[in-house]
Amino acid sequence: MLIFSKKNDKISQYFYAHQEDVAECFESFEEFFKLLFSENADRNLLESAKVSVDNHEAAADQELIHIVNTMRETYLPATRKNLISLAQSTDKIANKCQSIVRKVLLEKIQLPKEVRPDLLEIIAVTEDQIRILYKAVDKLLNDYKGLDKDRKILDDVRSEESHVDKIEAMLHERIFEMDLPLFEKTYYWDVVEKICNISDAIENIADQIQVMLIEREA
Repeated sequence: MLIFSKKNDKISQYFYAHQEDVAECFESFEEFFKLLFSENADRNLLESAKVSVDNHEAAADQELIHIVNTMRETYLPATRKNLISLAQSTDKIANKCQSIVRKVLLEKIQLPKEVRPDLLEIIAVTEDQIRILYKAVDKLLNDYKGLDKDRKILDDVRSEESHVDKIEAMLHERIFEMDLPLFEKTYYWDVVEKICNISDAIENIADQIQVMLIEREA
């Protein structure tokens, strides 16, 4: 069973273009933090990475508009609503990336060296999580019956989120054990928590797909 039939090729193109923009936004997000944590962080390079995040986020917004507008006359209302919701939830990944990068750059935040390697690991795991999620979305759109029979890929998305949770808990403890003023610890933790929230958002999308499968059983 295919959700995207040939007559809806335009929607599928917008849908996949949107996913690509969000993925590239996250890649630029990851590059920003690698540059930020490098020995000689260059402000110009950071600005360039920030612009890349902004551009991909804006492109994703445009693709989302195309999806919504093109989908108005297609599918049953319930399917249309679910697919739009799925695209909107995915779009929030790019929004979160943009918000974090802007905060870090504008406020000139320099996270302690003790947390940087683990934070980069969280970002890397989250990138893997996005890849797994996109495989699940592709199955939803092009191999619905296959996904319905074997939903392990959705569990794989959740497994990556659990991995992030473990690192997050360790970082939480480490930051608040540092010999720093409480306001400073809280300030650093806020950034770490926002980054970890991206993984939570991805897990929520996997849950949305699970709900879509269950609703179709009814």
